Amino acid sequence: MKKLYTISTALLMLAGTFTSCTKDLDEVGLNASSIDAAKKEVSADNGNDKLTPVITVTYSPSTAIVGQPVTMTITATAPDGTILPKGELMLQQLIGTEWVQIVKSESIIYTFTPESVGFIYYNIKYIGAGGNIENINTFRSQLEVVASCQKTELTGRLIDSETKTGLEDKGAYTQYTVEYTFNSCININDAKIQGGLTAFTEFVSAVDGNDVGAKEEDTAIGNDKSNSKISWQLGNLTSGYSNTFTITFKNFKNNQEGEITGDWSVEGTNDTGKKIKIVAPPVTVN
Repeated sequence: MKKLYTISTALLMLAGTFTSCTKDLDEVGLNASSIDAAKKEVSADNGNDKLTPVITVTYSPSTAIVGQPVTMTITATAPDGTILPKGELMLQQLIGTEWVQIVKSESIIYTFTPESVGFIYYNIKYIGAGGNIENINTFRSQLEVVASCQKTELTGRLIDSETKTGLEDKGAYTQYTVEYTFNSCININDAKIQGGLTAFTEFVSAVDGNDVGAKEEDTAIGNDKSNSKISWQLGNLTSGYSNTFTITFKNFKNNQEGEITGDWSVEGTNDTGKKIKIVAPPVTVN
């Protein structure tokens, strides 16, 4: 009985040793299979990936002006900035409701002269690079064209006057409409245009060239000497900005002569923070 016990114990120990070795080999085999599968998955993804080319569009000068040439440069590069060995760029311009092809080449340098203010809309395509470079059918760009700027100035003028029979408390009056035009050849930040009328006047309306109404504040200097302070907040203006401001008001003076408005001005700061003020003299009659 003692001998059999010793043999049984030895067999159990030997069986335990083989069981432990088998487990370790299974773990190694599982890990190796997982790594192989991951490698295959990565290889498959890499083979199907497409690189999107980088389209670059520049305009010179950056601000387009009516009647002055503009050069448009278009390039296509790989994402890392390297030049693509082949492929073709196509430049289209929106004319009416259709995209019309303007030029087609491996790289584009296109010079033209805009004839009117507004926006020009472009679409750029890039095709035929092959390999793992994908085609691009839609890449939009737009260019704003502004009017030729000769001088930064604010000017005012009388554009209409009409004498009317008034109410019993104020009698007859003349209704005037004046227009201020502001053209800027410089950048102006936080720009504001403001001005006033004269005594014995009554504000009727004020709108700019974009049909934006003004802020109007009544002021008074004694009985029946009403006046108005009128203003528009213009925000940040860039060189080439142009707008008109039309003001209509009643004037209750008899036989009005001379000034019918006060001074008007545009104020703000330039790109260095320096204050700017452009002044227009009063509008006069007779």
